[in-house]
Amino acid sequence: MAWPAVIRRMVNGAWIAAAACERKRFNRAVRKVEPTQRDYLLRLLRTNAATRFGRQYGFAGITSVAEYQKRVPVCAYESLRPYIDAIARGEPSVLTADPVRLFQPTSGTLTGTKFIPWTAALAREFRRGINPWIAALYQRNPALLRGTAYWSISPPATADWFWGSLRVGFDHDAEYLGVIGRKLFSLVNSVPSEVARSRDLAEFKTRTLLALLADENLSLISVWSPTFLTMLVEDFWARRDELVAKLGQGSGAATRRRAETLRALMREAPYPGIFERIWPKLAVISCWTHGASELYAQNLRRHFPTVEIQGKGLIATEAMVSFPLCEDVDPVLAVTAHFYEFQDPDTQAICLAHELESGREYLVIVTTGGGLYRYGLGDRVRVTGFLAGAPCLRFVGREGEGSDLFGEKLHGTFVADVIRRALADQAIQTRFFLLAPVVDAHLGTGYALFLEAQVIPNADRLRRCLETGLTENFHYAHCRKLGQLNRARLFHIQPAACSSEAVFLRAMHARGVKPGDVKMLSLDRCPGWEQRFVGQFIE
Repeated sequence: MAWPAVIRRMVNGAWIAAAACERKRFNRAVRKVEPTQRDYLLRLLRTNAATRFGRQYGFAGITSVAEYQKRVPVCAYESLRPYIDAIARGEPSVLTADPVRLFQPTSGTLTGTKFIPWTAALAREFRRGINPWIAALYQRNPALLRGTAYWSISPPATADWFWGSLRVGFDHDAEYLGVIGRKLFSLVNSVPSEVARSRDLAEFKTRTLLALLADENLSLISVWSPTFLTMLVEDFWARRDELVAKLGQGSGAATRRRAETLRALMREAPYPGIFERIWPKLAVISCWTHGASELYAQNLRRHFPTVEIQGKGLIATEAMVSFPLCEDVDPVLAVTAHFYEFQDPDTQAICLAHELESGREYLVIVTTGGGLYRYGLGDRVRVTGFLAGAPCLRFVGREGEGSDLFGEKLHGTFVADVIRRALADQAIQTRFFLLAPVVDAHLGTGYALFLEAQVIPNADRLRRCLETGLTENFHYAHCRKLGQLNRARLFHIQPAACSSEAVFLRAMHARGVKPGDVKMLSLDRCPGWEQRFVGQFIE
């Protein structure tokens, strides 16, 4: 990146100034959460009263939150599918008065692809959550103003495609920033946006790495999954001589000098600490750090031991739920973005944002300008405190992450807790774990813990702890008693040229998930992992 520091500071400053207004609005809103949420909802209902959905549920006559909850049921994607099919056929004013610009696909990690309508109103709502975060981040880290940034560019899993008359997906996550944000950001972005058009994953990684290696001013990396960045840096180290040689073949003198600098660093600096010397101005890495991603954010720390790794909060394809605002505080609810409800997973009781209780866990329900009304996201969060009147939320896991081959009804959050307790019993340090079914012609079907750990002091004890924990689930215990499931097994993953995270990413990519969108799982319902990992069962 050839931009002088003063130019980068001016461009970043203009971008942050544009975001600061939303930060001030948010600061006011956290002191009056209830009226902010109520007024947003009633405005949205008035705007969409003449739509097909609005007429069906009488939006024009709704004057309170209670009336809205009484008339409109909590829904899942399947109940909205007829409306979304109509949008795909070109029918106007189905869910929103605002025209649908495109469909955003969900990741499809565990379920079939869902198509989420993307409107100008929804884009504005995302910016109401993103802009306060960006403004706070740069104001807290002024050095970022003088540097460049890498904002996740994840290659499309398939070629450009359409559903009906509308395109599916946008290539670059900077689309969330709006017209002004995109134009300013493109001037200080480390990786050209056209890299996202790479259809081949190997080509994408090569072009991304060459752009990043050429940039000595990189100060911010913003990705979704920490495994995506781990994949990139590990790929660089495996191909370091080839990539630096390609960089040295560039046309500019600055690029060739940069290649010589990297060669010298590779001779002097040990792996993995070299990456902080490659990018000495790197101050912040933004990625998922909670739920199943917690372990993989810790793995990323091996490569960047002193760089701040900031949790991204909960940003779903459908809605912006929370974002980081202050140090040492969990992400705060984006109260100015959408309308939120929260359901107690045990009692099914529903409460509003200002009614949440610290220490309790809830399922998130959203109403958005994209036409999702009382839509259950399936995300489970824990309230860990409050910022003024706005709740701070820690992502726990996906309620829908489950495996149910014979009626065992295992869920990801439960499985993650069982595995962590079993590992803690022997203080086992691990880089990767995954519970998945194994179909064996002789032993029958059972679940196996795929585990990468240098030392397993007592494998039999670990296996027994795992099985004991899983049988705390009545349905799993019942399937074991009936002989439908074999006892839990242990598969010890051996260190290999391709890391466990990379194997997992490749498998998810084969299922059609963009590498940057892959969510790490504690539980997968698909068998066959013993054929992907290098290692063996410990019987």
